[in-house]
Amino acid sequence: MGVLIALAATLASALLTASVTPTAAADRQSQSKPVTGSSTGNASVLARIPNPTTASLEATNGPLATATYTVPNPSGYGSGTITYPTADGSYPGVVLMPGYQGTQQNLQWLAPRLASWGFVVINVGTHTLSDDPASRGRQISAAGTQLLSLSSASGNPIHGKVNGTLGAAGHSMGGGGVMVALRDDSRFKAGVPLAPYNPNQNFSGVTDPTFFMTCQSDPVAHGNTYALPWYNSMSQAEKLYIEVPGDHLCPMTGYGNKAKQGKWIVSFFSRWLYGDTRFSPFLCGAAREADKNSPSLVTRWQDTCPF
Repeated sequence: MGVLIALAATLASALLTASVTPTAAADRQSQSKPVTGSSTGNASVLARIPNPTTASLEATNGPLATATYTVPNPSGYGSGTITYPTADGSYPGVVLMPGYQGTQQNLQWLAPRLASWGFVVINVGTHTLSDDPASRGRQISAAGTQLLSLSSASGNPIHGKVNGTLGAAGHSMGGGGVMVALRDDSRFKAGVPLAPYNPNQNFSGVTDPTFFMTCQSDPVAHGNTYALPWYNSMSQAEKLYIEVPGDHLCPMTGYGNKAKQGKWIVSFFSRWLYGDTRFSPFLCGAAREADKNSPSLVTRWQDTCPF
């Protein structure tokens, strides 16, 4: 209880500040790795997405026009705003989950970025601001269920837009919730926990591709305490671990280097939810080297490349 109270105080103070001022060797495993997504089944959609470059991935938006839709009756979570490509076609769905005391604003920067690269993104608000990681994991699953349901129902703008493949990204307790969804809900095929927090949990059974991004000076959910032990325990998953400068807020809207963060997240989901290997070089090939070897951008990098 004392740890939770301390966490609450630290995050409440940090988030109050945020609301006022928005602004390495490979760790390969011997086990066989899962391959999720299929470029063959998404050929018509992928044909609309030009070959990615460093410049295009670091731009604020990708090649596709997008629109937004407010979920009228959220089921199993607090609120939802869907950002989706307006072009015809079916796309993977991605759930975004905020952290403790957080709202949709936490990861608002990421929704249009992902959608413009070919994802239907539901940015979620929780039942209460203090929902714990287990609850946030269940709400990620509920949001995924409703996203698929809306895609199956006529009379709304995302009818037919979701191809059935799901991923999730979340910050802090939301990142802990992403790990719960990957462990407990087989529909989720890739996850991006950002500065994740979820004490006393075992995620060694997670086999889906997972990208941990942590913050070097994080006093709340330092990678050494949560993300890195989880990374090391997941012996059957494709994994990426990137630590960047900054405190616990570094993944949030208005903080950190969003050009780099966006490039990595878009590339990871494109590789694993589409099976699109055109994005691999930005995580595993020569195109990543300038990032990986710059201490002002990256303070720790581990991976299971090649993938």
